[in-house]
Amino acid sequence: MGASLVLAYDVGTSGVKAVVVDGHGCVLGSSLQSYRVDTPRPGWVEQDVEAILAALGLASRAVLASLAIDPGDVAGVGVTAQMFCVVPVDGAGRALRPMLSWLDQRARWEAEAIAAGAGADSGYAIFDAVLTAKDIVPRIVWLRAHERWAVGRTAWYLDCKEAIVARLTGQVATDPAGSSAFRLVDRATGDWAEEACRVAGVPRSRLPRILPAASVVGRLTREAASLTGLRAGTPVVVGAGDVPASQIGAGATGPGDVHLSLGTAVYFGITSSEHLVDPARKLGPLRHAVPGEWILWLEVATGGAALSWLDRLLAGLGRLEGDRDFGAVDRAVEAAEGEMEGLVFAPWLTGERVPLFDDALRAAFVGLGLHHGPAHLYRAVMEGVASQIAWAFDYGRAFGIEPAAIRAVGGGSISSAWTRIIAGSLGRRLEIVAEPQTVGARGAAACALVGVGLAADLRSAVPAQVDRTVEATTAEVRRARDRLEQLQGLYPALR
Repeated sequence: MGASLVLAYDVGTSGVKAVVVDGHGCVLGSSLQSYRVDTPRPGWVEQDVEAILAALGLASRAVLASLAIDPGDVAGVGVTAQMFCVVPVDGAGRALRPMLSWLDQRARWEAEAIAAGAGADSGYAIFDAVLTAKDIVPRIVWLRAHERWAVGRTAWYLDCKEAIVARLTGQVATDPAGSSAFRLVDRATGDWAEEACRVAGVPRSRLPRILPAASVVGRLTREAASLTGLRAGTPVVVGAGDVPASQIGAGATGPGDVHLSLGTAVYFGITSSEHLVDPARKLGPLRHAVPGEWILWLEVATGGAALSWLDRLLAGLGRLEGDRDFGAVDRAVEAAEGEMEGLVFAPWLTGERVPLFDDALRAAFVGLGLHHGPAHLYRAVMEGVASQIAWAFDYGRAFGIEPAAIRAVGGGSISSAWTRIIAGSLGRRLEIVAEPQTVGARGAAACALVGVGLAADLRSAVPAQVDRTVEATTAEVRRARDRLEQLQGLYPALR
């Protein structure tokens, strides 16, 4: 066959997918391996990088075996991963402690202190955002203050993707989108900004070099080859985090194109050809993996995570999201539609990002009655998250960009009930992308295909097909706007 395939790894919150993609950008097969999320203290959320790597190796070998692929046929490797995590690594790229997850909230005080010391606009002019406990920099500041034993041993502070690539290649680098997630980049030059690093208290020398997403950062070490089942020396590209990778994999690559990721978190990515300024001076866009483009990133803190939380609550501890019977849940949720009687779920289990930017906020069911059962709770969670999605989307429209069609991806897009509820909340048609759970991996594969010369352009390296469309009725849209008003009214009381 020749070296005409690439292998992409999508490192998510609950598991890693290994996906084989051919030179035309088509998925040939995939494998999934799960791992844990640890919560050692209230507000702390961590993950073991070595456990993630072990799962990556199992998934890699499984997909290669299932397709009977000769490792010599794999021309390159691409990685995408959850963003806004942080892990300190030593000079060999090995993690010095468990990774602080994007869900971690321990750095609330540090975020407040940075904002208080960064000027009248709480640092928006310096960081292109107002930093919260959900951002990388406050977590780095927390590590440097509370785990001083590691400060001298830390060579770099990395996000999840960068930590995985470092272990695969022994090389450390990030892409433009990954660096902009730190909020420490000079907007004009695209390099680390001295003033932002100084104000934040993060040494620039501990930040990775910035390279294009499709550039080859290094080659698989012998150790990594043994882990993955690939050949030592196989090229590995820098890759891109889950936001830009999913933007590419969903085919939302033109100005105004939108993808909606329905995963553990829920977020919009809206492509822009220019840097956008927030009228509220709270949130700036991310750079895209595609050179010269930006992504307006609008995150709802807990999306699928809220449904997984309800799974554990109702079915017992240890149940994973992948075990959910989507068909049974859809039927129950649809049957409960006329029996809600005002039941509302405020979906703020880990605070909220857009548009509230409130780390201390917490969730609630409001309006529970004796007749309410599991189906009503599921529907309330779906409706509550959908209302928060609509609230975030309204915030994004204030940036002055008119979004185009919305392409839905991720595990949540499998649910017909939830996608219909979301379509009603947005008042817009959703286009459900085919193979929605491999979209991020396809974006990582696009970086690898371009990096090894099998494709010319990130925007066209992988095809994106729409499997079905979902559109709500006028009555459903009206009821959804009423629910959004209820949710907005709850915020002042619950905060």
